Amino acid sequence: MMPLLSLRRSTILVAISLMLVACGSQDEPPPPKPVAWIEIGTGSNTDIATKVPGRVQARNRTVLSFEVGGTIASMSADLGDRVARGNVIATLDPASYRLEVARAQANLAESRARLDQARQDEQRQEYLYSEGAASQARLEDARAQLGSLGAIADANEAQLGVAREALSDTRMRAPYSGQIARRLVEPGTQLSPGQPVYELDGSQLEVSFSVPQRQRDRLSVGQNVTVAPSSGDGITSSARITDIGSRASGPGAFEIVAALAAASPELEAGQVVEVRLPDRPAQSENGRDTARILVPLTAIIPEDDDSGYVWRILPRTQRLEKAPVRFGKASGNEVVVLSGLSRGDMIVSKGAAFLSEGQEVSRLGVGPRRYAR
Repeated sequence: MMPLLSLRRSTILVAISLMLVACGSQDEPPPPKPVAWIEIGTGSNTDIATKVPGRVQARNRTVLSFEVGGTIASMSADLGDRVARGNVIATLDPASYRLEVARAQANLAESRARLDQARQDEQRQEYLYSEGAASQARLEDARAQLGSLGAIADANEAQLGVAREALSDTRMRAPYSGQIARRLVEPGTQLSPGQPVYELDGSQLEVSFSVPQRQRDRLSVGQNVTVAPSSGDGITSSARITDIGSRASGPGAFEIVAALAAASPELEAGQVVEVRLPDRPAQSENGRDTARILVPLTAIIPEDDDSGYVWRILPRTQRLEKAPVRFGKASGNEVVVLSGLSRGDMIVSKGAAFLSEGQEVSRLGVGPRRYAR
């Protein structure tokens, strides 16, 4: 017979073995799945305000010249002077043009006198013809003479109008209010018609700047930007985007033009400024400004043309939650998310199609796994 102590020892060993077998039969939970991820609101996944250099310029820029030739008699505007619309800013010597007006007036007066005489003669011939004292041929000759002299009088009247217009053109008037940007000639200069005299910048200013295509695709006409002197001092001004270039003016540079909302003493044409681009689009569908979010195309599982979902990582449990999103147009390898995400959200950026709701994950680059080989 087996001793009692040995029997008890054997029983204990068997019990321990059975416990170990039972524990080993239970399925161990799978380890968290490592995933690539991004946090919304950091790095380049939002339209963060960007500063780019720009140059202030006049929205209306005109080279002024005389429509007639002659010698400059006076110039009343200097470089940098502000002028109002209609102001006379330069004149030509009008002597020869006044003579042309006087000559045209004399020719018109003579032709009108001859026309009056021809009219009286035509009336007399018509009376004589009615009385049988004149032939029809003489009446027709008088009528022809009247018509010819009438045409000459009309031509002389038109010539007088041309001479008066030329005399008026010896005075240069500002076509709109603005500032003299360049003065190209001096009094006494003999000018040909159309020869430049002044360059005039309008009082309404705009700012021109260039951005790469990726930034251009985030801007839209009507969107506001902020303009400030490049020195960093002075009051900032608001400007509204009016034109977006469709063709690059340089390597990866598309020109953008924005009209300044109001005149500012801090800014003037030709000045280099700093343009601060917005971190928000012009307007969302519900009429409110909301920050646009850019996510990788690989983060979205589409369900429709403009909707789908991403996997949001819950911070406390590190488990996945389906987050429905609406998205806009793609730019390169990224797409604009219009709704469904907020700053601070952590989402899976790659491999979304191979994950499931509630799955536990570990974020690559976070915690002890960061240094795993």
